Amino acid sequence: MTFKTLSLAFSLVFSFALFAQTEQETIKSQILEARSITNSWMTKKKDGLVKRDQYEGQAERSDYIITGIPKEVKEVSPQGIIYRHYVGTNMPIILETSQLKTGITPYVIMSPGFSREVYEDLVGIFLTTPQTPPERVGLPRNVVADYIDFTLYEGTPVVEIEKEILLIPGRPDLPAWLKTLYLDYKATGRVDSHYLSLFKRVDQRGGVTPTFMKVRIQSYRQNGKVYQMNPFK
Repeated sequence: MTFKTLSLAFSLVFSFALFAQTEQETIKSQILEARSITNSWMTKKKDGLVKRDQYEGQAERSDYIITGIPKEVKEVSPQGIIYRHYVGTNMPIILETSQLKTGITPYVIMSPGFSREVYEDLVGIFLTTPQTPPERVGLPRNVVADYIDFTLYEGTPVVEIEKEILLIPGRPDLPAWLKTLYLDYKATGRVDSHYLSLFKRVDQRGGVTPTFMKVRIQSYRQNGKVYQMNPFK
């Protein structure tokens, strides 16, 4: 074996070790962030809920915004559990990175044609079980909906909102146009008063970068076909 071959082999081993270390650091950082948010939620439960009607005085319509953490929300152990996450258009990046991120929408209870209750603090990465159809978690009925089934790294916090609806607490994403307004507000201090309370809440949550979480993907369905994966790759 030549010196050049030995040098290349060492370089490859070193690069792999460095990647593994970086991966572990990423996982640890993500879990610590989610744990901090979870602890905050559990503390907030004692403060109760504040409910306001966006259409106050309109008897034919109600749209409630609820602040706070309901007392029914509880932390559960994810050890040994396979979870499911229904996927939209982001399947390629999820498979490439083996991670999920928070979306824009918080937990919502719908009463079609009359009202909805938006729990603005219940935000994060929504999870369910492999036995739960998409319509049970507020998505359109679809017997071939794309999904990933996965387990979580040790220490990842999970809370149960109601049976079959769980989430990893996190910082929500924002639409691109709203991020632009927020960043302009931070740079100039100017903002339409309509957005001020929202942007103060964004500040309290730590900014506009959403929460990401690494997972061990077991299998996934895409375009009606199920694929098995090596969860330890």
